[in-house]
Parts: sequence; C-alpha cells; structure tokens
Amino acid sequence: MGKNRIIVLLLLLVITVHAQETQLSFKQVDSTSYSFYLKQDWKSVIDLGKKSQQAGIDFYYLKVRMGVAYFKVEKMLSAVKMFEEAYAVNPSDIFVQEYLYWAYVYSGLNLESQLFYQKMAQTVKDSVKLKLPVVSAIDVGFVATNNSDYDDMLTSVGYSDDGESRYFPDKYQLYTLGLNHPLSKGINLYHRVTYMPIESNYQLNSAGEVENTSYEGEEIRYYADATFALGNKWYLDMYLDLIFGSYDDLTTQTTVGNGNGNGSGVRYKYDEENYTDYVFGASITKAMYFTRNTVNVSYSNLNDADQFQVGYTISIYPLGSTYFVPFASVQYQNESKNSNSDSRFIFSGGISAGTKDFNITGFGNFGDMHNFNSNNGSLIYNQSATTTNEYGAILQVYLKKAIIKVGYSYMEMEDNYVTADYLISTKKYKFNQNNIIGGITWRL
Repeated sequence: MGKNRIIVLLLLLVITVHAQETQLSFKQVDSTSYSFYLKQDWKSVIDLGKKSQQAGIDFYYLKVRMGVAYFKVEKMLSAVKMFEEAYAVNPSDIFVQEYLYWAYVYSGLNLESQLFYQKMAQTVKDSVKLKLPVVSAIDVGFVATNNSDYDDMLTSVGYSDDGESRYFPDKYQLYTLGLNHPLSKGINLYHRVTYMPIESNYQLNSAGEVENTSYEGEEIRYYADATFALGNKWYLDMYLDLIFGSYDDLTTQTTVGNGNGNGSGVRYKYDEENYTDYVFGASITKAMYFTRNTVNVSYSNLNDADQFQVGYTISIYPLGSTYFVPFASVQYQNESKNSNSDSRFIFSGGISAGTKDFNITGFGNFGDMHNFNSNNGSLIYNQSATTTNEYGAILQVYLKKAIIKVGYSYMEMEDNYVTADYLISTKKYKFNQNNIIGGITWRL
C-alpha cells in the first residue's frame, strides 16, 4: 500500500509540473510575442495571440502586435478587429490610428476610414493626407447580348396555333459611363448613364407559315446611388433608376422604299412608342468583422406594372480577409397590374475569390426574374421575357490605377405566346441568352 501511494504522488507531481510548464503566463506571452514581432514572424504572432486569448490572457500590446501581423499577411478584417479593440483601450496611440485607417481602406471600408480620419491626431492626418477629389473614379463598360436560339426560332412557329404570335429578342448592347464622387467624408455618390440599342423580332403563325417582322428599340438609363456612413460600420444607400425607352409600333407601318420593283427588299418605317419607367429604393448594411448583412427595399413601375421588392443579402469573410467571400441573397417581389397580383422569390449565391492582383466571382440567380432589380438597383431585368435562371463568372484584374473587368453569363428565358385576340396565352416558349461583359475603371 505504501509503494502505491508513493507512485500516485509521483504521478501527480509530474502532471502538476507539466501543467505548470505548458500553462501560458502574461510574462511569457508578452516576451515571446514581442520576440516574434521583432523577427516579423507574423504567423507565430497570430498563433500565440489566439492561444493566449483563448486562455484568458489578453492585453493592449498583444492586440497591437496581432493587428500588425494580420495587416502584414493581408487579413485586413481581422486587423480591423484587433486595432479597433486596441483603439478602444488607448485612442491616443498614433501608431494604432494609422494602422487602423489603412486597414479600413484595404478591407473596402473606405467611408469608415473617412469618418475615422476626423478622429485621428494631426500628425497622422499629415502623414495620410486624405484628399477627396471631385471625381475619384471613372468607369466605362459594355454588355453584348444575343439570343442563341434566334436563327432556329425564325424558322419555327414553335407551339403556337394559327393566328398566334410571339416577340423575342435578337441582340442588344449596353454601353455605360459612370462617375464616382466623394461628396464629403462619409458620403459618396456614384452615378451612371447607359445606352442600350435593341433588335427584336415579331413572329406570326399564319396558317402554319412563319411571318417574321424585325423591329428596333432603345433605352437610355440613368442610375444614381448615394451611400451614407452612419458610424460603427453602418451604411445607408439610397438609389434611383430612370429609364427612358422607345420601340417601333408595328401597327403604324409605312412603306418608305419599293425595293427592286418586284416587292422584295421593301423597307418600312414605324412610329415610335415611348415609355418612362423608374426604380427607387434603399438598403441598410452592417459590416461586421466576418460578415456583412444588407436589407433592401424598393418600388418600381417597370413595363406598366407596379413592383414592391424586399430582400436580405449576406457576405461571409471566413478568413478575415476579402480574398475569399461566399455570399447569398433572397429577394421577395410582389407585382401587380390591372388588379392582378403575383408574388415570387428569387435566390442568388456565389463565391468571390482572389488575391490583391485579381478576383474571380462565380454566381447564380434562381427564380422568375421579371421586372426585377438587384445590387441596389444597378442591375435591371426588364425584358418582356422572364429570366428563370442565370449563371455567370466575372474576372477583375487590379492594376496600379485601373481595374479591368471581363465576364460572361448565361440566361435561361421564357415568355408567353399572344393569342389571335391579342391576349396573353398560357402557353410558353423558351430560349437562351448569352451575355459578354467587359469594362474598365480608372481610379483618379
């Protein structure tokens, strides 16, 4: 019995000594993290800091060292977290002030950096030298769209009966010019003009024979989005779309050329039918360390109907940086026209991944996108046909003073036939649409 007691006591002594050797202390964490910091061993600073904080050991200089380490490995959102905590302890530290300012900038929280600039010491302001130009960026872009089933649709009546008809697009382009204006510290205005020429086709089933009539239209769009930084990483966006469009009224056909004399090559002109539509809305965003959450609401009158839309979007930053960001959105839309009402949900999601030099975003949109807007009204789905699904990818390359963007999306479309009495039929036809996307942004 005596020997057993001695063995048990020895085991307890060994365990106690081992625990004391492995247990972290303030002095050990302070000296070791400082040593790693001086050696610029950023990974070790971060690993030790995490273990220390989990063990309940946390102090001002550990937050600062971890903030610098996250900054150096380009995990800017984690750096923001550490520097904000350090700033809360000692707001007069100019070293922390400057690092926090640039962490805001590099994590995409530019308006937050502008608000924080006003709190910084004059010596830090003199170092940063923040200037707000009248125009901070100029962008031009284009989207080239074509109906990949157009040629087949021209020669087929589809599922239509005699006297029924359908409208479908051939191709159109969007040409855009945008300007970004920092109106003041914490307020930004982006606005853009879009010109969109459209080529479409009207097809009539005449006793089983196809009669095609091509017609044209155009749209001019003006879009504006004002963003207000409310403090503590809350942001309010208010946006507006004005759409001025026209298309050939096929009921007003007038002959303007006799062709070659035998009836072929005859040219026609049409009166124009004009329309004006709008979208206006607002969204509020809360940027947190590892998520950004947005709630949006909008009202529109696209295509002679009234639309109310509300939705929620979340972006997740699991690595504490902007280099890998899954995102998802759900939108509810109610549309009413002539006392008829229809409601639908649209779901979106994707992943953005890249480095400081480039970024690739893959996305998908699912649901009936008809008279629908997304991305704070910057994208409008107002074709007569409904987009049922969309898949795409966009590549952005970051140069010193410019961002180059190229992309592609594939849309699955459907629309209704029109009866001989000019009523909307319950029968549908489908086609697919390809979109080539390009653009460049100059940062001034």
